[in-house]
Amino acid sequence: MTGKQNDLRRFGAALLLGMAAGFAARYYFETRTRSEGRVAIGLIDWEQARQTALRLSQWEQAPIDNRSFRREQYARMVTLSEPLIAEYLGVQLPEPVSRIFVFDRREWLEANIVSFSQLFRPIEEMYEKNGGGRGALGMLMNDVSSKLLGMQIGGLLGYLAQRVLGQYDLSLLSAEATGGSLYFVEPNIARVQQQLGLSDAEFRLWITLHEMTHAFEFEAYPWVRRYFRELLDQNFALISSQMLSSGNNLFDMLVRLLQGIGSGQHWIETVLTPEQRAVFDRIQALMSLIEGYGNHVMNAVGRRLLPSFSQIEQRVAQRQKQRTMLDLMIFRLTGLDLKLAQYQQGEAFVNAVVAERGIQFAGRVWERPENLPTMDEIRDPAQWIRRMDRQQ
Repeated sequence: MTGKQNDLRRFGAALLLGMAAGFAARYYFETRTRSEGRVAIGLIDWEQARQTALRLSQWEQAPIDNRSFRREQYARMVTLSEPLIAEYLGVQLPEPVSRIFVFDRREWLEANIVSFSQLFRPIEEMYEKNGGGRGALGMLMNDVSSKLLGMQIGGLLGYLAQRVLGQYDLSLLSAEATGGSLYFVEPNIARVQQQLGLSDAEFRLWITLHEMTHAFEFEAYPWVRRYFRELLDQNFALISSQMLSSGNNLFDMLVRLLQGIGSGQHWIETVLTPEQRAVFDRIQALMSLIEGYGNHVMNAVGRRLLPSFSQIEQRVAQRQKQRTMLDLMIFRLTGLDLKLAQYQQGEAFVNAVVAERGIQFAGRVWERPENLPTMDEIRDPAQWIRRMDRQQ
């Protein structure tokens, strides 16, 4: 998908935070209906998630026309993009991106169901380790709620499958660090390109530029992958600890949610403990930088490369303003609206730093974890610039 749309791997982290309250309530109930000698049922019914997602995606109605041609087309665009981005950033990839996939919606879903189950695995392992839904009533409720959670996750994935354009999958949760893969969901790309009346090749190259910038962010600076994984591990540990604690934590979470009404904060932010909020802010800052940096590079290179660049930007922006009430509701409930804020804030940060000090100075964010901007610095780039100056 483009930087201005949904990025699943970061969406998964936000969704996990948003569902923490439901997991905690369920765990609190089921630990009180537990008995020995019964087989625990999994926390999430992933087959239910898969089937729900496939039904909602309407993948049968969106086939790929001329897959082999599109695969060769995207491969050429990746090859074209890499040296241009490398020249602009002044950094090289350790090896070319070679895993390029042209997917229909079903294929994209199958790949991401696996990624999503890996994302939730630490929570599920904690749940299983502590007994799961044992007991007659517990098993009954566990089966129902497991399917319900599967339906909820599948519904969201099915919604995304109709909208995602491109994705750089960096296999963040795999056992071994490997180079990422580029996914192009061709039926969705073709639909948007035709609806907006855009150039076939230039619109696809525009998408490729953004996703290829993500390859540079994670592959040219290997510590970024490890740092991101550490943040997720910390997040999982805090959620697991909260789920294992007494029911008072659930009550406290609900109190924080009610107190946050009218505060201007997102509901996800209001339910977090101070410890969770600290990790959440670090994740937000990193994701804002990743997406904002991607948008900046896409724009900087795209303006020089694509004759219809301004037309693409204008028509995509107009399309985003025409979201339905259902879209807005889903964005708010799942935290996807936070992703849009990340794109905007992160891009504004990078643009401001580059305008003031140039792209090489902005590239200092990737030198080491200590150089990453905080959320306060994302909102006020001058703070980050002053901090970097003090380090010289």
